[in-house]
Amino acid sequence: MKILRWAAPVLFILALFNTSCKKDILNTDGALTFSTDTVIFDTIFTTIGSATRQFKIYNPSSDEINISSIMLAGGQQSKYRMNVDGVAGISFSNISIPAKDSLFVFVDVTLDPNNLAQPAIVADSIVFNTNGVIQDVDLVAFGWDADFTYPNVFDNPIGPYRFLDCNVTWTSAEPHVIYGWAVVPEGCTLTIEAGARVYSHKGSGIIVDEGGTLIVNGTPQNQVIFASDRLDDFYEDQAGEWNTIWLYAGSLNNEIHGALIKNGNIGVRVDSLAANSNPNLIMTNTIIENMAGISLLSIEATIEAYNCVFGNAGQYSAALTRGGAYDFYHCTFGNYWVNGNRQTPALLLNNWIEADGTVYTYDLQRAYFGNCIVYGNNQTELGLDEDISTPFNFKFDNCLMRINFNDDIPIDVSNGSEFAAIIYNEDPLFVNPSENNFALDSSISPAFDAGSISITNFDLGILGSDVIGNSRPFGSNPDIGAYERQE
Repeated sequence: MKILRWAAPVLFILALFNTSCKKDILNTDGALTFSTDTVIFDTIFTTIGSATRQFKIYNPSSDEINISSIMLAGGQQSKYRMNVDGVAGISFSNISIPAKDSLFVFVDVTLDPNNLAQPAIVADSIVFNTNGVIQDVDLVAFGWDADFTYPNVFDNPIGPYRFLDCNVTWTSAEPHVIYGWAVVPEGCTLTIEAGARVYSHKGSGIIVDEGGTLIVNGTPQNQVIFASDRLDDFYEDQAGEWNTIWLYAGSLNNEIHGALIKNGNIGVRVDSLAANSNPNLIMTNTIIENMAGISLLSIEATIEAYNCVFGNAGQYSAALTRGGAYDFYHCTFGNYWVNGNRQTPALLLNNWIEADGTVYTYDLQRAYFGNCIVYGNNQTELGLDEDISTPFNFKFDNCLMRINFNDDIPIDVSNGSEFAAIIYNEDPLFVNPSENNFALDSSISPAFDAGSISITNFDLGILGSDVIGNSRPFGSNPDIGAYERQE
């Protein structure tokens, strides 16, 4: 699934290359054949070198062939670099290939800034002269200018970081690329506007320090994208390619609206924040998917979430630990992780930890789930990890859930103040859950028109539309979960 807003024009350009510009492979006496006629680099950020691509040159004849010359058409001015059979250079002469044999050519590229808001094409070619027969292989790259955040502090236990300027705004004018940790300082706010794209390098991410604030102002129609800086097609669905958005203890009034957060280790981590009357984080219309560890990790926090999807992850779609206070309305917790054997439930509630042999307990003041889906490919997708000596208050209200009542110690759902009007173990019929598409596939889904309108009416300003902006309810009653079918 392509998510970048310029994917469509890029695909159109590629289509042109595959149709109007495609060359027939020559196979005449003394000519070469190639494993490809065009080497295409996925979009890369200017000033940052690309991954290396390769292709093979074949000698199809029964005799040795001598290639008179191999050269980059752009010469010294070319942005590309090549390596022919282990030797780097911009031109080569008298290269022999034995009969029915081949050799490798490796190519990479570093592009200059282009002062454009969208990726720009930079093309060149490698020209082969073999016994007077001229052939070439096209080189095509798409360069994208970006605003880079590099570390300037290195003596930090969690890795290098940079404190951002106070009260800075990241716009959609160009991508923002993070190396190390971008830190929002105490007393300062990082505001990210609708349509902005934030790409983090391996191990990198955003920290909101004590007293700092993060405001993400995306919309369902104009999301803020958080993803890895590896834009190659291979990494499109690779989890664990960056770290997390980490809200430190004491960060204030954080809000995330209209975001797509994908391919990291932990999507959002809300860390060690004592529960109180003011939410530490409000989330609306946000999708977190394809995390190597956890989509949403909360540690003793206060969180409100509306129209959110906490999707596939290697461990939990959401882990709400060490107590806290939570309100989730029209959210989907869906975990169909296919990249390993997941032993953990999609949703975990917990109110204790053990450290050095001592058990510490924390009040779960409330955990309310209204018109929510908790489902996945495990037999039970709810974990209740309770220390009975301290409050453990929760309620699932008009939800669709997967719970195996044949477990050795099954979850007791007989308490109506904890489980009210629940649909158990009926497949919600998502469109493609293994690919993080948790929309309802058809009107025969048990979640279709099965929501409680009184829950939706709690806040029609937010819940009157779904995670992608569709009107809710479409029929007489709302659908359960973050998506509302429109037919």
